[in-house]
Amino acid sequence: MTASTATVTVSASHPVLAANASSWQSLPDPFPLGPMDHYVSTAVPVQVVFLYAQPSPPARELIPLDRLRRAMEWVLDYYPHLTGRLHVNEQNGERSITRLGTGAGLYEASCPSRLEQFSSPALPGRVSLQRLPAAGNALLAPYDPSLEGVMRDPLFAVQHTRFACGSVALGVRVHHIVADADGYFQFVRDLAEIYRGLLALEMKGPAGELPDLAQPPHFKPYMSELMGGKMAPEEQHSALAFKPSLFFAGPDATPDLEGEAIPEAAAAIEVLPLDPATTTGHFVRYSGAELQALKDAATEPSGDGWVSTFDALSAHTYQCVHRARLQLRAKDPSFGELSPTDILTSVNLRPRLGKDLPQRYFPQAVFAPWVEIPPDVLASCPLWKIAKYVHDMMRAPSTSKAEINSTLRWIAALPNKAKIGSGFRFGSGSFMISQWNKTDMYPGTTFEVRPVLVSPPFTPISLCDGLLYPLPTEDQGTDEDTKAVDVAVALSDPVWEFLIQDGRCMGGLIID
Repeated sequence: MTASTATVTVSASHPVLAANASSWQSLPDPFPLGPMDHYVSTAVPVQVVFLYAQPSPPARELIPLDRLRRAMEWVLDYYPHLTGRLHVNEQNGERSITRLGTGAGLYEASCPSRLEQFSSPALPGRVSLQRLPAAGNALLAPYDPSLEGVMRDPLFAVQHTRFACGSVALGVRVHHIVADADGYFQFVRDLAEIYRGLLALEMKGPAGELPDLAQPPHFKPYMSELMGGKMAPEEQHSALAFKPSLFFAGPDATPDLEGEAIPEAAAAIEVLPLDPATTTGHFVRYSGAELQALKDAATEPSGDGWVSTFDALSAHTYQCVHRARLQLRAKDPSFGELSPTDILTSVNLRPRLGKDLPQRYFPQAVFAPWVEIPPDVLASCPLWKIAKYVHDMMRAPSTSKAEINSTLRWIAALPNKAKIGSGFRFGSGSFMISQWNKTDMYPGTTFEVRPVLVSPPFTPISLCDGLLYPLPTEDQGTDEDTKAVDVAVALSDPVWEFLIQDGRCMGGLIID
C-alpha cells in the first residue's frame, strides 16, 4: 500500500486546559522568552510521529483518547506556559507567550487501514513511515506556519489517529521556539510517564493517588530576566560591544554573501535552494559495523586526536552529496555553479553551560555552528581531513561557555531582535545535519506498549535540500540494539539519481 491509497479523517478537535488553573495563573502574562528563543524561525515546529501497534490478542483499547486528554491536562501543570500563545512584538521583534490558559490542542482522527498494511519492503515487519498516509504527514495535527497562524494556534498539539486494527499513532508537535529536540523528547517522556500513572490509577481504583512526575522540569528560559528592556544602559552598551561569531545584526538580517542566512538547521525552510528541482526524502540505515568503518576511515592515520561517530558520518555523507552535486553539474551545466560549501550542525548547549542551566531544562538550547569546507577538500581529500573540519567546528570558541553567554547577552541587548541573522550561507552547495540518534526516543515514550516507530516525517518544512537527521532505530535500548543509525536525508531529485545504487545510498541501506 502506498501513501496515496490510504486516508486519515480528522473527526473532532478538543481544547485541552491544564488540570489546575493555578499552574498558569502564577506566571507573568506575558511570559518572557529568553535570548535562545529568538534565533529560531517562527515557522518551524518540532513534530514527530509515534506509532503504537495493538497487541494480539488485544486486551483492551490501546491509548484511549480520554485518558490521553487527561494526561495532557496533567503534563500542562508542569509546563503551564504551553497553555498560552506565541506573541511577536511588531516594533522590536521580541517574543513572549501571552493568553496563558488558552490551552493545547487534541485532534481525534481515524484511518480505515490496518497498520501492518504499511510495511517496509526493505525491512519486512517494520512499519514504513513513507507508506503511511501522506508519508506520515496526515498523522500530524493541522499546522499553519504563517506568523498569524503560529500566534493563533496552540504551542503544543497532538493528533490521535486510530487504525482499523486498533493501533494508534500520536503526532506530537511543540513549537521549536519553546523547545529543541532534547526538550521536546523530555516533554513527550513526561507525558508518557503521567499517562502510565493514570493507567495505574485506574487499575488501583479510588485508593490510588494522582500521578506526579518523579522529576519536575525547568521551563523558565535562560536569561529571560534580561529581556523586555530590563538591562541597565551601561550593561546594554557593554553587551552590544561584543562581536559574536555565529550571528550578526543587520537591517534585513541577511549577510552580503552568496546564499541565504538561516539561524538553525531545522529553520532552513524559509529560503529556497538554488536548484529548482523537487526535494525528496529517504531514510538510510547504517549498521553498527558500517559506522565503525566510517569512524576508522575518519581517524587521522597518525593516530593523533579522535573523532566521534557523528563527525565521521557527517563528513562521509557531505562528501558523497558534494561529489554527486559535482557529477550532476558535469552532466548538465544548466544547474550552474554550487553555492559556498558551508556545513552547519546543532550543538546542545546544556553540557556546555553546565550548572548555568538547571537539570531537566526544557526550553530551546541549541547553537548552530557552521564552517566552510573548501570544495577541493570535499571533492578529493581522504575522509579524515573532512572529519577534522566537522570535529573542530563543533568545538570552536563560539561554542565555549564564555562566548555562548556573551552571545546571549548580545541578543538580549539588541534593540530589534528581528534583525538577528546567521552567517551560514544556505544554497545548492550547503549541508545541514542535526544529531537526534543519542536521544531517548523509544524506551521512555512507552504509553501502554513500546512504540514500533518514532520518526519525524518529511514535511514541506523539513524537505530542504541538504538537510539530514541521524535517528535511532526501533531497537534502541533493547538487547537487539546494534547501534545502527537511520539517517533522514532530504536532497534534490537530480542528486539522488547519482547516489542511489541497487537500493543502497552513500554506503547505507535505503529502508524507506
